[in-house]
Amino acid sequence: MKNKKSVVVIQDKINENVLNIITPSGIDFDNTSANVGENYGKIYCISRYPANVDYGWLAPLCNLEGTATQIEYRYTTSERMQKVMNKRISELKSDEETVKQESDKQKIQQAVKDLQEMIQRIAVKNEPVGYINIMLFPQATGKADLNARIKRISSAVAVQECNIRNLKYRQIQALKAISPYGIPDQEVVSNIGERNMPISTFAGGFPMANAGLNDKRGYYLGKTKNNRIVRLNQWLRNKDRVNSNWFISGVPGAGKSTVLKAILTKEYALRTQIIMFDPEREYVDLANHPYFNGKVINCGGGDDSRINPLQINLVPRITEEDLEPEETMEDYLEYDDKNGTSDMALHIQQLRVFFKMYFGDEAFDYEIKAVLEKCLIELYNSFGITWETDITKLSNTDYPIMQDLGEVVKKKEQEELDTYAKSIYRRLGLLLYSACEGADQQLWNGYTTLEATTDFTDLDVSSLLELDDNVKRAQFYNITSWAWNQMARDRTERVMLGIDEGYLMIDPEYPELMKNIRNISKRDRKYEGGLMFITHACVDVLDESVKRYGQAIIDNACYKFIMGTDGKNLEETQKLFHFSDQEVAILASKNRGQGIFMFGGSRLDLRVDVKTEFLEMFGSGGGR
Repeated sequence: MKNKKSVVVIQDKINENVLNIITPSGIDFDNTSANVGENYGKIYCISRYPANVDYGWLAPLCNLEGTATQIEYRYTTSERMQKVMNKRISELKSDEETVKQESDKQKIQQAVKDLQEMIQRIAVKNEPVGYINIMLFPQATGKADLNARIKRISSAVAVQECNIRNLKYRQIQALKAISPYGIPDQEVVSNIGERNMPISTFAGGFPMANAGLNDKRGYYLGKTKNNRIVRLNQWLRNKDRVNSNWFISGVPGAGKSTVLKAILTKEYALRTQIIMFDPEREYVDLANHPYFNGKVINCGGGDDSRINPLQINLVPRITEEDLEPEETMEDYLEYDDKNGTSDMALHIQQLRVFFKMYFGDEAFDYEIKAVLEKCLIELYNSFGITWETDITKLSNTDYPIMQDLGEVVKKKEQEELDTYAKSIYRRLGLLLYSACEGADQQLWNGYTTLEATTDFTDLDVSSLLELDDNVKRAQFYNITSWAWNQMARDRTERVMLGIDEGYLMIDPEYPELMKNIRNISKRDRKYEGGLMFITHACVDVLDESVKRYGQAIIDNACYKFIMGTDGKNLEETQKLFHFSDQEVAILASKNRGQGIFMFGGSRLDLRVDVKTEFLEMFGSGGGR
């Protein structure tokens, strides 16, 4: 006998949506419902509208869950409408004389005022007018689900100050009207829900007036309060989006870190190189994730984190054409390349700022500044580096280090015969001691070892926060200058620099830090770069000592995401961005991941959506 083969049949769960598509739909109805295929449904009309509406007011009514929406607008002559309104005003005024309750009187007076404003628009301003009718067809796979959905829809409609009314005994006529192939039945269906409305109110409330954002080749970021999708491509260029800079603010716990990680993750997937200034180690887990080609670098003295301040980098030139109104070349510590300014000269200008921050403003007087520059020139010349040297042919080990500078200073002190000059060189040597031989030598006394060899570079600066202020600010300047060189080295490569906890860059006595970041924000668009500046409050960057630069960082950002805040900062933020009362209420609620998103000249109420899988990748940095 032959062995019988056993057959195993695996039946998947039935997909009701696919079944409805391929199966001819049966239609049945009764007095209050209309059922199509496997779906139960009921058709309603909007029976009451608010007296005052905002721009895009129709959007919430056209984006209700599981609901098909039909909007009809029928033009009519203004004369006919005026007759109806005049008659209604007469009736209301007659009723006002008979009512006794003050509340009823005020309702009638408001109704008369609304009608008078309407007559002003259609009779005096000659605005076209017509009748609007909106029908809603919620559906579900079961009667219990349908009833639950209708309750939620009723609540959502009530929030918009509208009411819905079931088209009882007219479900089949309403189904014909709401179907794609249907024809509105004015005598039976439309007249029940029709209400007069000026055409500007209708057009201004249309769903597209309150749309989301759908950029070509963009990634999904989140949704608006009306569930409109925001799909962003921050590298898109048009008339009001000319760069890829961001400004993000929000109180602690508002979700800034999660939002930023979501953006960086999607940018990384689109092959953008990421450099992250990380004061709180919030991006360590992300950089170390197996899906990322990332590296965490300890900028507080690690073997692979040294930036030799004396190494000359190829600084992108700025010309008169690059300047904004009311700017000068001195704003950038550089000169016009037409005069032949060399790389060495430009770098010495940057070293002035670096040593001013390190020595302190009081110690860095004109005498120290002058003898330091003399020593630097002699030092570079001894290494074969002159004003004319092509630095593109030099490697990291071709440059002097801090110890070499200290030796030159000692030599100059010994050679000097003048006692007063000797004292200046001795003072300079003492100022340099820690960087050359003391506790700070691990930061700067050596060749540059910091290299952006991965696609995600997390610059861990947490250990710098415990150092002296002069060391911290000098290294911050060193790091941001290095990051700018990485952004500017290849005009075809997308590089995003993120500066978290941006308030750390604000030092009233040394505004050069903010000035350096301002310069990056102004120039990065020419090098296919972008800056993300994240801080707790807008007022952080608007301190009088740095306001000139902080305001420029905000203004230069084509993308701004202002998240939850309160108190004095909320007041200042409202003034700064001219937020409406509704937008202020959104910020005051401090919902995590939600805020006002501004792109170019537009703004949206945005809720950033982050999938659970992404949250697992982000790690615990930034809190819960």
